[in-house]
Amino acid sequence: MPDPFDVAPAHFWHNRFSPSSSAGYPFDFFGSVLPIPCHSHNDYWCRTPLFAALGSGCVSIEADVWVWNRDLHVGHTQNSLGNNATLQTMYINALVGILEVMNPSGTSHQHSGEPMGIFYTDPMQTLTLLVDFKTQGIETWFLLYNQLQPLRERGWLTYWNGIDRVQRPITVVASGAADSDILIANQTYRDIFYDAPLDDLEDESDREAILGDLQTFKYNPSNSHLASVKFQEAIGPLRHLRLSDAQIQRLQRQIRNARERQLIPRYWGTPRWPRGLRDVIWNLLVQEEVGLLNVDDLRAVRKGQWGLWPQGG
Repeated sequence: MPDPFDVAPAHFWHNRFSPSSSAGYPFDFFGSVLPIPCHSHNDYWCRTPLFAALGSGCVSIEADVWVWNRDLHVGHTQNSLGNNATLQTMYINALVGILEVMNPSGTSHQHSGEPMGIFYTDPMQTLTLLVDFKTQGIETWFLLYNQLQPLRERGWLTYWNGIDRVQRPITVVASGAADSDILIANQTYRDIFYDAPLDDLEDESDREAILGDLQTFKYNPSNSHLASVKFQEAIGPLRHLRLSDAQIQRLQRQIRNARERQLIPRYWGTPRWPRGLRDVIWNLLVQEEVGLLNVDDLRAVRKGQWGLWPQGG
């Protein structure tokens, strides 16, 4: 049965905030949404990509991209690509449209003086756009960099200025086949960050990091934002539908390693069925304060207590 919440904003999706469209940000639909630390995995599978995730409060969304016909097309496989399903038409244009409504004539948040973000209820909350590279090579990088220009020129992209990280309404993260060497080549400015390998953060070279100097870590806020890994590859197979004490300790250590580097830990590929097992895993991840709860079922997220921010968070 289709998720009615996913279907409801369809007319906004079809307008896609094109320059000729008179449709504004749907305040009546999203005005009371509270952002929660959930990641809409494979967001483009929704009937209304982006809007269903925003309406559910997700602070992170994901799109798989392939270079095809000299553009970035969104889809799970190459066979599923279509001429109109591009990163620009599905995400970037809509994000620009939303933020233009939130920041009319260059206005900013009354307290911070910074641009307003996606969420009315928490305009300082950044939205993570995770772009999962399915094709390798520098062409993918250049296409993404160039297509982000409408967000960049308006000052809406989180960036590293060579000394500090400056948070803005949209934080772009590259994952999958993205080449981290290309990303870190520019030492003075970056606005595309890396999805670090969560299970590789125990590298001995990082153990010698100078206390308080995050840049001595290989993956740090200057080059990375998330730290992700497939759940069972990092934790191991589940026996008797539960995690062993050793597996829980491994998970705790991985989350701690990410937080030491000020990165946001995320596990993808968590069990989806049976629902009881899914809920056990989700409960554990929330309890251990994982940075983002990776979800495919937005309806389940809205029904439960998933994604509550930790106390003091």
